[in-house]
Amino acid sequence: MKPLLFGHRGSRGLSPENTLPSFKLGISYGIDGIELDIHLSNDEKLIVMHDDTVDRTTDGHGKISDMTSGQISKLDAGIKFGAQWKGTSVPLLSEVFEEFRRNIMYKVELKHSSKIYPGIEKKLLDEIDKYSVKDRVQIISFDFDSLKNIRELDKDIELGLIIFGKPEWFVDIANKLNAKWIQAFYGLIFPDDVKIVHDNNLKIGVWTPDDEVEIKRYYDMGVDDITSDFPNLLARIAKNGQKF
Repeated sequence: MKPLLFGHRGSRGLSPENTLPSFKLGISYGIDGIELDIHLSNDEKLIVMHDDTVDRTTDGHGKISDMTSGQISKLDAGIKFGAQWKGTSVPLLSEVFEEFRRNIMYKVELKHSSKIYPGIEKKLLDEIDKYSVKDRVQIISFDFDSLKNIRELDKDIELGLIIFGKPEWFVDIANKLNAKWIQAFYGLIFPDDVKIVHDNNLKIGVWTPDDEVEIKRYYDMGVDDITSDFPNLLARIAKNGQKF
């Protein structure tokens, strides 16, 4: 069985990350889905962006939590990547779901729990229900409190622990949260790690091998999904029939 293939923040290596054009480009290569990150604006809208602030990826400045969705929508999220992307906006999660609906899979990373963004887990689940994509979403996070909050609200939506370390250290936590996935930094994963995860009836994904040789390595290793900044490389390797 081949791994699922996800474009990291859409197609981060090829276009301005976490934007609709980036998601469209990634999907155009025929991969399974997209990974994206969410924060909560001052007016409680789910904003698709990786950082806590808008500074790195847009022409604006400030914390997402201090800005309204209207203010954020006026920012240019493309110009820093290249002039051809000028005018690209920061999307709401609802706009992503509206655009792609059930045509793809979604890996949604919660950057912070309700301790930072009050009620964000419930808002995310409400959006997922509104667009009927629950069976196509995996909610992931480094913030295990956020995953715990999700599980208390929904007993069966797919959860994934994002880790930077050895999977065996996190198996008990995954089981306690009834999480299905461990999403691990690729550089720390070897065949014995994959076996440990599978022996515990869990699935393992890796992020973010961006070199063709490395991507092939994880195909051969038997991981369950691969997330890369370069979905074109993922698609090329899949087309070449890599097996594990």
